[in-house]
Amino acid sequence: MDLTHEEVEKYLEQICSRVKIVGIGDKTVLFKFPSVYTMMKARRIYEQEYKNSLKEGLISVDDMRKIVKDRKIISDSEQKNLSSLKSKLEAQKILLAKTLKVKANQERIKTIIHELESKIRTIEYKENSKFSMTAEMKAEEAKLLYLCWSHCYNFETEELCWIEYKNFLEEKDLVFREKIISEFILFYGGIPTPQIRAISRNNLWRIRYVTSLKTSEPLFGVPTSEYTNDMLNLAYWSHYYQNIYEMMPEDQPNELIIEDDEALDAYLNDYYKEHMQDVAARKSKKSLGRGKLSAFDNQEVIVTKSNELYEDIEYDKPRESQVIKDRNLINKRTRRG
Repeated sequence: MDLTHEEVEKYLEQICSRVKIVGIGDKTVLFKFPSVYTMMKARRIYEQEYKNSLKEGLISVDDMRKIVKDRKIISDSEQKNLSSLKSKLEAQKILLAKTLKVKANQERIKTIIHELESKIRTIEYKENSKFSMTAEMKAEEAKLLYLCWSHCYNFETEELCWIEYKNFLEEKDLVFREKIISEFILFYGGIPTPQIRAISRNNLWRIRYVTSLKTSEPLFGVPTSEYTNDMLNLAYWSHYYQNIYEMMPEDQPNELIIEDDEALDAYLNDYYKEHMQDVAARKSKKSLGRGKLSAFDNQEVIVTKSNELYEDIEYDKPRESQVIKDRNLINKRTRRG
């Protein structure tokens, strides 16, 4: 994915400020990312709602998982098909890593990968959709509603759009409130990973990231304990690409592969597999090559007869000792003659 200079700047403003400005109808609202303190309060609301939901008759995720399994929501044939699709998906990803030099082949394989992923999601949705009727989901909804209310502000006054939480819950303009909730969920969930990856390899951001590494200056100007989801995601992918740019020239993928998320992931997956195989081969060769130990392989050692290694050590004969022995032998032969 490619982003323009303005798009990168816009995303970075949102990430670094922990704020997003959204237009909804003829109104403009401002979302702020929740503080640690607010998250603690939201977690308490989650716990209370979870207990109340169980009392009201909703079941937990664990119980729903048992029901799904017992009732075979996904049939045996579908399970078999799902397993087959996942195997084919893995095979196509391996194939993608082997055909990185031919662009046409890459696109064909990517199309197959996307089709397989779509089929897998379709089958898994039958099971996942059932979990929307659990106590955990009801509690998560209550948590998100509280966070949305407590971090939704008027753009001009920067005051809460609803002074009290109950006013937010009782809002009569349901369409407006649903749009607010939907936009907040997108903001709270974070910028999609493809965009974050594009930002992390963009020079506009990389200058800041590398400078932060060299000067030990806080990356976003706040402690890591206050990082938002976007900050964590961007820090992770920045480190990911930095490792790639620091690879040896013969190992480093070319720029076209680096800019292609799927191709890069396939390349690195194959690279690390080969690396681990090489490491395992060297270890195996090293262990098979172990025979008699030589006291002169690395440095001199003294091992007495009582030591358990004494019999296993192959003692080298110093050249000086051999010369003396040969000289004595010559002298003896001379005297006999």
